[in-house]
Amino acid sequence: MKLRAWWLLGVIGSAIFSTQALAWNNSDSAFESAYLLTHVADWGQTRDIAARCNGGRYYETNLIMGTCPSIATVNTYFISTAILHISASYLLPTPYRRIFQAGTIGMQIGYINNNANIGLNLRF
Repeated sequence: MKLRAWWLLGVIGSAIFSTQALAWNNSDSAFESAYLLTHVADWGQTRDIAARCNGGRYYETNLIMGTCPSIATVNTYFISTAILHISASYLLPTPYRRIFQAGTIGMQIGYINNNANIGLNLRF
């Protein structure tokens, strides 16, 4: 078991310090900024769900947060996933990084659009 942990740390360390992972450019920053903008919009809409879910009309479909999360749970989830997304984007090699970033931007746009169509607002 301990050997696996050291092996995993070695793999992560290699990825962090590999030249491929460190090859970050302005396009990567632009894509990551676009993702984070959509992430914040989804966050605000999810906070609106949390504030209004007790009435029964609105509920969260993310299994990690539960159907009626608290504002604190929503904040913790979105801060954590933003950090994870930035980290994953940084660690992925260039061609996979762009696929990951573009794919998650597309997913976020879908969530935001759906939330807006059902009447959710940004709530901060």
